[in-house]
Amino acid sequence: MWINLIKTWLIEIPILLLFLWRYDKPARIVGLGILISASTWPFLVYYYSQYGGNISLLELLVTLVEAFWIRSLWKTSWPFSLLVSFACNAISFGLGWMRLI
Repeated sequence: MWINLIKTWLIEIPILLLFLWRYDKPARIVGLGILISASTWPFLVYYYSQYGGNISLLELLVTLVEAFWIRSLWKTSWPFSLLVSFACNAISFGLGWMRLI
């Protein structure tokens, strides 16, 4: 199951680099991106596997938490943080949903 976290990193880290390269060094973006995804991924997997439920709602909650992390770590605006987080999660969720990864 942890392979899915690695797949998430392979999708979300390049997106973070694309959006945040002006705000920080690439190594720091990669490191913090790994920590951000690692902090929300267990919550998502646990609640989905234990309780089922609406995966879209869980993804929305994860998007909001990751937007908070982005806003806090890189001092970006809320709309920009939400855009970055939504892009990361929508693309990784979409590719996983379509079973392309």
